[in-house]
Amino acid sequence: MLIELDDVRRTVGLVLGRHDPNADDRLVEDLGAESIDLLNIVVTLEEKYGVSIDEVAATGVSTVRDLYDLALKSPHAAKPSADPGRPA
Repeated sequence: MLIELDDVRRTVGLVLGRHDPNADDRLVEDLGAESIDLLNIVVTLEEKYGVSIDEVAATGVSTVRDLYDLALKSPHAAKPSADPGRPA
């Protein structure tokens, strides 16, 4: 399944009970995520997209976009041709 930033945003919002988080929202500071929430988000993304997210790298994730970028680094990730939310 193709990983898209909007899907990651929606998944983060569903797990955290937040409506429409922004790509650059900080998971802990802006969205109120706790460590168990971050784990739930990572597991949800892994199951949804069939990817394996590096646990050590996941500890350095700060924003929703960071999480998206990390998911794209999985060798099994289906990547979009370009990130529409990121300037070239």
